[in-house]
Amino acid sequence: MMATTAMSQALYFSTGLQSQDQYYHYGLALDRYTHFTSPIRRYADMVVHRLLTAAIAMDTGAEPERAVSSNKDLEETALHINNKNRAAQRAQKLSTELFQCLYFKERDPQTDQRCVADAVIYSIRDNGVLVFVPEYGVKGPVYLKNREGQVASAGPDGVCEWQSGFVKRHSDHIITTSSCGSSTFRLFDHITVRISVRSTHCHADTLNLEVIGNKPHLGAEPQRPHSQGRSQLVQEVVRLAEEASQQAQDAAARRPKLSREEREFCQSKTPNLYSLLEEVRELALLDAELTARLCATTA
Repeated sequence: MMATTAMSQALYFSTGLQSQDQYYHYGLALDRYTHFTSPIRRYADMVVHRLLTAAIAMDTGAEPERAVSSNKDLEETALHINNKNRAAQRAQKLSTELFQCLYFKERDPQTDQRCVADAVIYSIRDNGVLVFVPEYGVKGPVYLKNREGQVASAGPDGVCEWQSGFVKRHSDHIITTSSCGSSTFRLFDHITVRISVRSTHCHADTLNLEVIGNKPHLGAEPQRPHSQGRSQLVQEVVRLAEEASQQAQDAAARRPKLSREEREFCQSKTPNLYSLLEEVRELALLDAELTARLCATTA
């Protein structure tokens, strides 16, 4: 993961508009690389198959079945494919984050042991670190200095507490210093974090990772592989959604049957607002007729 994080994302492009030094594929260490697997998977595969079919036809002296796209058209197609690829990856990322938030939203982070997990530091920042939680496949920041100027200081038992102090960043580690001493957090160190959900009125829910110890998390159960943890996360969210749907259906079944007025006009049986308004209208007409008669009698 660390090796691929430093690499730029591979992109589709038309060779006619790029120099040959851009043909390489760093992941496979190839100078020239065209990837296509199955035409039913990616539109880029279909484009490559059509180009190869046209090239084979031209080598045999036959005419291509369809006109071959120009370099400009291929470049526009490649740009469109790259945009759709990034959009799909973003949708996948947001979907994963949504399931993660749904999983932890109904849990009390202070009492539920499933909200406490082991995390691995994979990057150093000015006021904290970035960690990866293998059990749930979660990545995010862990702040070692809060807005009040307090820093996370670890005691002899490894438990972190917030105290007044400062942080000092280095290339491969970060040090928090307070009145109780100094604590060092290094790359690839295992620490214990508490996972909770941060909700705001303006943005979607996000996960909040808080350091509670500078030592690996030692739970009562052995650590599950991250794939099983993520599978359990999705299954738990789906189960809760099915339970909520069943409860809604049961509540709907317990409701009394609606009359025709309620079904068609969202009105209850008389007396209702509609009938009251009709009576007011009739009274207004009667008052007008009475006023007209009184005026005629007076005249």
